[in-house]
Amino acid sequence: MKYAIVDIETTGGSAKSRGITEIGIVVTDGTQELDRWSSLINPFERIPPRIEALTGISNEMVEDAPGFEEVANKVAEMLADCVFVAHNVGFDYTFLRGHFEALGTSWSRPKLCTVRLARKAFPGLPRYGLGPLCDALDIKHVNRHRAMGDVEATVELFHRIAASERGEAAIADALKRGTRENWMPQHVPAAEFDALPDEPGVYWFLDASGKPLYIGMSIRLQQRVRSHFSGTTASTKRQVLLRDMRALKHELAGSEWMAAVMEDVRIRAHWPPLNRAQKQPKAYRTVVHYVDRQGRHRLAIRTQGSARDAVRTFHSEASARAWLHEQTLAHALNSEWMGLGSWSSAEPVGEKVHNARFEKAMLDWKNVASGWFVEAGRTPDERGLIAVVEGHVRGYGFVEAEDLAVDPHSAQGQDRLNDLTPGLHPVAPSSTLDGRLREEVQRNPTWVALNV
Repeated sequence: MKYAIVDIETTGGSAKSRGITEIGIVVTDGTQELDRWSSLINPFERIPPRIEALTGISNEMVEDAPGFEEVANKVAEMLADCVFVAHNVGFDYTFLRGHFEALGTSWSRPKLCTVRLARKAFPGLPRYGLGPLCDALDIKHVNRHRAMGDVEATVELFHRIAASERGEAAIADALKRGTRENWMPQHVPAAEFDALPDEPGVYWFLDASGKPLYIGMSIRLQQRVRSHFSGTTASTKRQVLLRDMRALKHELAGSEWMAAVMEDVRIRAHWPPLNRAQKQPKAYRTVVHYVDRQGRHRLAIRTQGSARDAVRTFHSEASARAWLHEQTLAHALNSEWMGLGSWSSAEPVGEKVHNARFEKAMLDWKNVASGWFVEAGRTPDERGLIAVVEGHVRGYGFVEAEDLAVDPHSAQGQDRLNDLTPGLHPVAPSSTLDGRLREEVQRNPTWVALNV
């Protein structure tokens, strides 16, 4: 069997961009070198100063170098019929695959990671980065952070792994089709993935200092976590996770709705860097009320930085317009004054009738939900409790099932819910939860409305 030991240097960008600055490849049979090739690569973008300082590769050095398209055939030839091997293989492999795909070429190879193999072959070492491993095993490592320098050190490391009994077994196991070794981030212990249940909950991807890079939720934790790494995507988020993720933790939630609440609370507490773009909207689509100069009650959709004073808040204009349409029909209001224009040839509702109906409708719109969701717990002896006050999720937590043995819709049950509510974790108002709350109240059978 042949193994292609590979290292690439990049501009630090996404695998989808033109970010490779150098490629080094050594082909080995596991005991001795068979072939080698390396080249600087023109990334057709500026190399950031911090990357130049790290690798020593400057913009001037790559100015006259070939682009990846010019060396793609050579790279494919070197990697043909070989197992792809790299230190933190997910990073190098995904970058190369992304570049082949950008050329319209479908490319894949079986792969091995010397980080994970070294953990099994040489357990107990304090660190498994390439530099620390070379220091611990007395492996010569010159020209660090240059492609061929790192490849030569990785070749020697791989040869030592293959020569050990533990390493030989680890290589054979990792090459089994479908093994999790082929998709997991290489710096994360396999036991942390094995511990994931396929149940509702929240998962955390942590960096070397224990800070969250990303927080997510799913009704099936293990399946969702695997989807971040097992597909063919070459997104920036995946590249950051493959490079920087060092640990994984999870929390069970008992139900999808509880998981969504827990996820939202944790994201807003930490604002992980990979959550910010999708979880922190820059503006809200709000439906606002005003009275025009003629004294007519109107609603309009506005984009604003705060949800304050809004009749309703939405994440898209389409959903806001759909709600306006629904309310106009439900309360027989004038569509034009509801911000929808004239949609019918029928005689429009007059001002006096519209205003009277509008004022009644406003009472309904202000009559927001208060109550609780009594959800499944994390164990059969537990219940999840989500408290809602005037249209906002204001608390969540878990209680003993025996504490809610009575019908929660009864007067006694509601007294018990009120007694349990102060002990819940508080939740600050959230537009994300507000938007989902209305749907949950309508469809979720665990909803218990406050009796007034």
